[in-house]
Order: sequence, then C-alpha cells, then structure tokens
Amino acid sequence: MKNRSIVISFLAALIFAACTSTPKSYIVEGVVSNSYNNQMVYMSDYETNENTDSALVVNGKFIFTGSVDTAVIQRLDLADLYANLILENGKIYVDMVESTNAKGTPLNDKLSEYLSILTNCWNEYYKRDNEISQIQDIDEETRTIHLEYFNQCKQKTDSLSSKVFNENKNNALGSFVLWTWASLLKPDQFESVYTQAGDIVRQFKVLKNIFDANAKKKQTAAGMPFVDFTIENGNRDGSKVSLSDYVGKGKYVLVDFWASWCGPCIAEIPVLVEVYHKYKGDKFELLGVAVWDQREETLKSIERHNTPWPQIIDASDIPTNLYGIQGIPHIILFGPDGKIIARDLRGDQLKAKVAEVMK
Repeated sequence: MKNRSIVISFLAALIFAACTSTPKSYIVEGVVSNSYNNQMVYMSDYETNENTDSALVVNGKFIFTGSVDTAVIQRLDLADLYANLILENGKIYVDMVESTNAKGTPLNDKLSEYLSILTNCWNEYYKRDNEISQIQDIDEETRTIHLEYFNQCKQKTDSLSSKVFNENKNNALGSFVLWTWASLLKPDQFESVYTQAGDIVRQFKVLKNIFDANAKKKQTAAGMPFVDFTIENGNRDGSKVSLSDYVGKGKYVLVDFWASWCGPCIAEIPVLVEVYHKYKGDKFELLGVAVWDQREETLKSIERHNTPWPQIIDASDIPTNLYGIQGIPHIILFGPDGKIIARDLRGDQLKAKVAEVMK
C-alpha cells in the first residue's frame, strides 16, 4: 500500500509538471476567409522588415510552428490583411477576419487587451479625421471638438501605456507598448521612459531609431540654426528647391511639414490661412513642405484646399529625418537669421507665437 501511494504521488507530480512547465515551441493557428485559400501568409520581423516564415491557407486556416528563445514582435501579412503578434512559445490564435490581435499566450493576451482598449478610441478619432480631410473650410467649433477628442484619446493612451509598460519593462510587450506610445511622447518624456527599460526593450531597433530621432530634435531645438535640405524635384515644375531658398533670408518663416492624407494637417489649414493673410509680406513667409506623400496627391490637395503659400513637394522623409519629425503636422517657426524659434506649433499656440514675434 505504501509503495502504491508513492507511485501515485510520483505520477501526480509528473502530471503537474507537464501542465505547468514552460512551452518549448510555438504553434500559431490562424483563421481567414475561404476566399484566401491557396494564398501565402507571410510572417515578418519588424526590426529587419524581412520575411521570417510563410504558410499556405488551406480551408480558411494556416499554421506556423517553431520555437524561440526570447519572445519577439512579428507581423502577419496576407494580401490586404495583417495582424500583429508577439511570437512566444505556446499556442497562439490569430483571427484575421474579426481582429488584428493575437491571443492564447500570456503576452499576446495582454497585448490584445491593451490594443482593444486603445483601438476603440483611436478608430473613432481617425474616422473623424477622414471626414475632416474632405472638408474644404473647417469651422472653428469643429476643429476645437476634434482637438478635444484627440486629447481624450491621448490621456487614455498615456495612462494605460504607462501602467502596462511599467509591468513589462524588459520583454516584447514592453517594446510594443512603448512603440505604440512613442508618437504621443515629447522627446524628453520618451527618453525618460526608454532609459528605464531593460535591454530587450532598449535594443529593439524601432525604438532605437526613435531614440536617435529625438537626438535630431535636440540638434534642431529652439535656438539652434536651421538644417538645410534640397529636394531635386521639389518645385511644381520638377526643378530642385532648398529650404535655404526661403529660410535665413531676413524673414520670419513658418514651415508646415504636412501630407495630403493627414487629417490633422488638413484641420490646421484654416489656422495657417489666417496667419498667412494677416502677416504675409516683407517680414513674414509661410512655406509648406509635403512629406511622406505621393506627388500627385500633394498637388491635388493643394488645389482642393486652395493653399496660396509656396510649397516644397515630394520631399519624402528627407526633412523628417533631419529634424527628427515622427508625426505630422509638425510646424516650425524660423527667425530672420535662420535660427529655430519654436517647433511643433499648433492652433492658438501657433497664432500666439507668430503674433509675438511680429510685434
């Protein structure tokens, strides 16, 4: 009887160990519409932008298998569908029909909960963004309401991101959260959070790039001289144009870095129009610099919104890399000598700053 009890206890211990041991491999099971049958799903690494694996869709399902030593952020792409996931050992489920979030493992469950909360707020914001971008003349009340909604979403993102990041400072979830949060943080705020993180987060290439971009912001902060750039086909006629053709020529120059697809950029146009007509002359100029955009779309937007100031178009990411710009609109005021007076100006703050220097 004693020996039998020992055997039972031993078996129970084995079963418990099997149930609680850390998985040694992963299985990613995905579901899609049958219309994608016989197409390939590609898994890619955000750090290298290279495909790391692929799987065939059969009967609306696909499977990835393998193992990882450390959880990493990956992306799944299938035609016009995509999903983010944290690739960690265990069983991961991805429903690419109903959601872009993965579930089933500890980090993915937390990531899915985090993204679901934020998506509800930001989807509504971007819906409004899209509607505003189609309006030629935006009234002040609409612009104010839109800005208030942005601030509400930002506050929610700040609060939730801070909580989740502090609980995951040295894993892939922490990397994803800080990456999501980064565009809403000022350079000093991002640096403060980034330096608190562990090696896994700090070595994530996407975050290192943001850290480097913030260093560029410091080099082009208020009081620093402007950094010139030249766009070979930046004029409408295809000729080259430089920032120095406008900045450092004895005028105050307000430079708006924008894109045709950017709702907040379009929402800022009434403010820019007001400032332009009020101060345009021998002492003031307004310049648009179209970034991250298609040339044709930029030109259509200029015509649709009837913006009368000069533009540098087709600038791609050249100016944004030099000035560490990670989100648009980004508006910088340069002094007559080319020194930067203020950057990241918007709305009433923009109008007040221009009024101050034009006294």
